[in-house]
This record gives sequence, C-alpha cells and structure tokens, in this order.
Amino acid sequence: MREDFPKNEVEFDHRFFSEQACFDYLFQLRWPEGFACSHCGHSEYWTTSRGLYLCHRCKYQQSLTAGTIFHGTRKPIRLWFKALWWFSTSKTSVNAVALKNLLGLGSYQTAWCWLQKLRTCTVIADRTKLFGTIEVDEFFLGGEHSGQRGRGAESKSKVAVAIERQGRKLGRLRLQVIKNCGAKELNSFAKANIELGSQITTDGWTGYSSLEGEGYKHRTIIQSKTADKSSVLPSVHLVTSLLKRVILGTFQGRFDPQYLQRYLDEYVFRFNRRTCKSIGKRFWRIMQQATHSPPVPRRNLVLAPAVS
Repeated sequence: MREDFPKNEVEFDHRFFSEQACFDYLFQLRWPEGFACSHCGHSEYWTTSRGLYLCHRCKYQQSLTAGTIFHGTRKPIRLWFKALWWFSTSKTSVNAVALKNLLGLGSYQTAWCWLQKLRTCTVIADRTKLFGTIEVDEFFLGGEHSGQRGRGAESKSKVAVAIERQGRKLGRLRLQVIKNCGAKELNSFAKANIELGSQITTDGWTGYSSLEGEGYKHRTIIQSKTADKSSVLPSVHLVTSLLKRVILGTFQGRFDPQYLQRYLDEYVFRFNRRTCKSIGKRFWRIMQQATHSPPVPRRNLVLAPAVS
C-alpha cells in the first residue's frame, strides 16, 4: 500500500478540514484497490443519499465505517481523526481527562472508551516475532501497600519484557502481563514473542532454566557474580524505567490492572516506531489498524478485574 499521510499537525489540519475529506481518506485505506462489496466482491457501486455504498450487483448497502472501530459512532468523524492524531503522535500517552478537554467531549466515559478502542488497534495480528539477540526479564507495577518485594510480591501486576539488541542499539520491544514468574508462563511468553533459535539473555532466575530445551540459545548473567552491575540486562532495565515514568506522568502512577495489557500494547506501538522520520507515519499505521479492526462494543471494553 502506498504511504500517504500528513507530515505534521499543520498539514493534518489543512488536509482533514471537513467530514468529506476524512471519509475520502477512510475509503482509500479500506479499499486501496477500489471498492469491493463485502457480500459479493463486486466493484461497481452507487452512493445513496444517506452516504451508504450500494452494490450494483447484489444491492447490498454498506457503510464506510461498518466493521471498523468507528462503527455506530454518533460523533463527527473529524473528532475521531483528531483523537487518532494525538494518540499516535504523542511522545508518551494521552489520558482520558486530557482527551476529553482537547476534543471538548461531553463526558469522561466517552473519552475513556475512545482511548480503549484505539489501544485495541495497536497490535498487528501477524506481526513478526523478535529475533537475534534478546534480553528477557520481568518487572512489577502497581500495588497500593508496602510488603514483599520481587517475584513473590502480592498486589502487584507482573509483566514480562523482551527487547532486541542490535549491537549497542535497542530494537523492537514486547511486553505482556503474566500470572506469575514460573517457567510455564515465561516459556509461553518467549514462544509467543521470540523466534526459535534466538539468543536469549536472562538473569539467574530458575524460571528461565528450560529455555534451552524449548529451542533457544540461553545465556545467564548472575548479578552477584558480575563485577560490572550496569552490564546486567541494561536494555530491559532502561525500558522498565521509561515505562514506569510514563505510567507515573500520564496516569499519576494509578491504573486498573485489568486494563494494563492495553496500556502496555500502546507503549510498545509507540516505542517500536520511535525512529519514524515523520510522526505522521504513526498516524497512518494506526489509521490502517482502525479501518481494518472489528468493532468493539462498549460492553466489551469493560474487562473483569484482574486476579493476582
């Protein structure tokens, strides 16, 4: 698909000045090769007075926003575009209070639902796994009360992290909420996110001891036996500190554990595109996902409380 996106916010405002301009862009993203009826695949159509696309062959009526995250929206599509721009081009994140004020939305709940929908679009279903040299570790977020630290900590969310090392540079990132720090959970995380045969470096935690048998090359660095402490998994420690800073700055350190995976997915989306020469390309990517992601009813946005 040909890359087509505004390079900056001034260009964005100039290009998407009207509802029709936004719908034209949606049409291009949804049917880059031209209209195709979702029922019969026919390419010829009429446009009805209600803005629906009527298939010339089977007479099926189709809305441009049907089957996307915009499905059923009563808000102007320009507001959605502006939300997508701020969401995708922000260096850190946008919380619901900020989005409500920026767009002049009527309620906090509306802004919260919009952000949750956008976060569901940050993971590409067929994304390639990490490969090469990978650092893997876990860290902990949340917890209202002081108590046990480390891998046995209660009331804290446990997160597995894996990041590619490309020489002295950082590559792509994966973050996943896990139930515990046992071998079964950690092996499952590795198999879901890292190509077999990759070189995985971890600390001395026994939960990683079976990685070799799963088809990975496994290297262990034990901090107590290393003279240079800063050389022990420096990439994952950097990512962990940056993420905690975002959680603290955007959400004041508070978050609902059941929605943590969505926040992590958003962070990964932004981190893995940090080297884009144009911020508009991130907007283009999230627009592609939003256009081809299935509708998410409000009732499906609300998740059951996480069980620690």
